[in-house]
Amino acid sequence: MFSIWFLISLGLLLAALLVSVFVRSFPRLTGGAVLVFVCTTLLLAAGMFAEKAAGGRFTFLNPAFLFLLLLPILLWAIYIFRSGLYNHPLDYPLTGFLQQPFSLRAALTRRLPLALVLGGLCLFIIALARPVSVSTAKLPPTQGIDIMMIIDASASMANRDFYPSRFVAAQKTAINFIGKRFNDRIGLVVFAKNASLAAPLTLDHDAVQELVASLYLGIVDPNLTAIGDALGVASSHLKDSSAKSKIILLLTDGSNNAGALDPMLSAKAAAAYGIKVYTIATASPPGTTIFSSREDEIDEGLLMEIAKATGGEFYRAKNEMELQTIYDKINELEKTDFTQAARVSQNDVYRPFLLAGLALLLLAALLRKLIFIKVP
Repeated sequence: MFSIWFLISLGLLLAALLVSVFVRSFPRLTGGAVLVFVCTTLLLAAGMFAEKAAGGRFTFLNPAFLFLLLLPILLWAIYIFRSGLYNHPLDYPLTGFLQQPFSLRAALTRRLPLALVLGGLCLFIIALARPVSVSTAKLPPTQGIDIMMIIDASASMANRDFYPSRFVAAQKTAINFIGKRFNDRIGLVVFAKNASLAAPLTLDHDAVQELVASLYLGIVDPNLTAIGDALGVASSHLKDSSAKSKIILLLTDGSNNAGALDPMLSAKAAAAYGIKVYTIATASPPGTTIFSSREDEIDEGLLMEIAKATGGEFYRAKNEMELQTIYDKINELEKTDFTQAARVSQNDVYRPFLLAGLALLLLAALLRKLIFIKVP
């Protein structure tokens, strides 16, 4: 808005200068055009400063009121024009002896109070135009994928065939996976002999990542592995979800040997609720490394059946790099198609203009009554 006024005032100034070349009686109007250009430039600078102070987002709700800025400019031009009418030099031989030297105080007495009043009027008009600062905030997704991560915390997860251990590798890859799921709600279940909900479904990914990083072996009884119970706990927190897709990531290095729920019954219940289960077996084959188990404790057949019954996939990770690759594959398979919504909020910033205008009026009154006193 201010830039349009700047272009108009610049056009008037150029037109006035062009006409003054051919018309001698035009200098006064040229001075008025110069005044309009200077005032518009100052207002433009003030608008740019206000926009920068508002973070680059600054606008007016009632921009039509800005046309009233012509009024103070017109009043100032009339004042200059009228003061010139009554200041003609006298045609008298001795007027040279009567001329007074220039007085800054006298000039300020004549001009400054009125300039302050008109400046205050300009600020009032800007406040009337309702300036606002506009901020945009990204809204959380209303529909995405709900993910429950299940991490095995049994004693065998301390095995060091993964670097530095199976459990630490599972923590790191889970944290990386969570960091890539910007629009999804994620929860966490930890299990061994018992299954426990560590984090409900949430969009606070930082909190879930911190929770995963704080896990340790022994947080639940590490002696046995209750896969069925873990699936049951995760499914119970997903079954009422309204998300377009619900998945469970089950990571374990053992076979089901504890718990009250049969793993396949839990898997079928998950499938009935539309929950897809991805199973990840985390252990190197026997004899692969010096830390490999003498016996393959993982029940691959059970994990395959769980994945097949729910429409998911089974993966076998033999080291920490393969485990990261598996999470990356799941991340690609379960893409979230979501358009980020935004909420625009507006904050009124007219008060500083209003207070500054009142301050200018008060200053003009004080100067007129206390300092620039006119004696009749």
